[in-house]
Amino acid sequence: MSIVNHLPCWTTPYKEADIAIHTYSTVGDILAYQRCRRQYGFFSVRKYNSPAATQRYFGTLMHDVLDQINRDFQVTGNLPNQQGVYDMVLVAHNRLIRSGVRTFNAGFQRRRAALLIYRFIQLFGIPFFSNIQQTEYRLNRALVTHTGRDYILEGIVDVLSGAVSHALRLPYSTEPDDVEIWDYKSGQVPEQGSRELESYKYQMRVYAELYRQQTGQYPARAVLIFLGELADDPRWNLANGDPSMFPRLVLPVEPHPGRIAVAIQNFNQTVEEIEQERILPYAQQWQAPSHAVDEQTCRTCELHYNCDRYPQGRNERSIPL
Repeated sequence: MSIVNHLPCWTTPYKEADIAIHTYSTVGDILAYQRCRRQYGFFSVRKYNSPAATQRYFGTLMHDVLDQINRDFQVTGNLPNQQGVYDMVLVAHNRLIRSGVRTFNAGFQRRRAALLIYRFIQLFGIPFFSNIQQTEYRLNRALVTHTGRDYILEGIVDVLSGAVSHALRLPYSTEPDDVEIWDYKSGQVPEQGSRELESYKYQMRVYAELYRQQTGQYPARAVLIFLGELADDPRWNLANGDPSMFPRLVLPVEPHPGRIAVAIQNFNQTVEEIEQERILPYAQQWQAPSHAVDEQTCRTCELHYNCDRYPQGRNERSIPL
């Protein structure tokens, strides 16, 4: 390392530019950047603390309890009753609170989480949990963009399973030796063609490619399960344990190589855009995006009081408390 002299008896080490290889995930980086680069840059790259992180509460609560149910099932072969599910939800809630995750109307959200999880257990039960091979299955590969930039693509699949769809006799072509990846969504299925639904499919196509690179072959399918669909009380009463009464509950995403290639190409392009943003002068980084951003994203963002994409935020800032 060379030394640059600025003042007598004062030396400053010369630091060569670091070559950083960054890690990118589908949801936390690529989709977040595509949704709003300003929000992504401030909260994900610059690490500003965001009170809106409490929005993670419900989804995290659902995932934590479903993981615990699976761990218990692998040991005992038993699934919890309704009270048991609620007790597990309460334990997971307390763990989240201790970790600093807060939420509004926690009692209602706990009851809703317990209801959805218990109904899922009743509907899918042993055929689902007995086919689980691994939860929180980590996917991680070193990749290169079209310009030759190295980066790490990582993801965590909620469930790596055997032939769950075949065991449940879901209404699409299956085989008894299928391997599937499943991803829990705590809400209802978005409208067909919506940006949110396309983002979910995009996520699963990227996961399918990562799985192929890690194992040598695609999974039979990636499956999205929208647990919020089970909140429909009249439909639940009519279903009497029949999954076919919830046609929007499960959405298979077939590993079509052409669509996966498009998803990976888009991923690489977005990595390049983020990397170019990182090297801009500090004051020029993470400007408001030129494309439209949905109202909910802007409303829940702490930056909206001073953002070109949300001019009404300036008016809110001037309103006295």
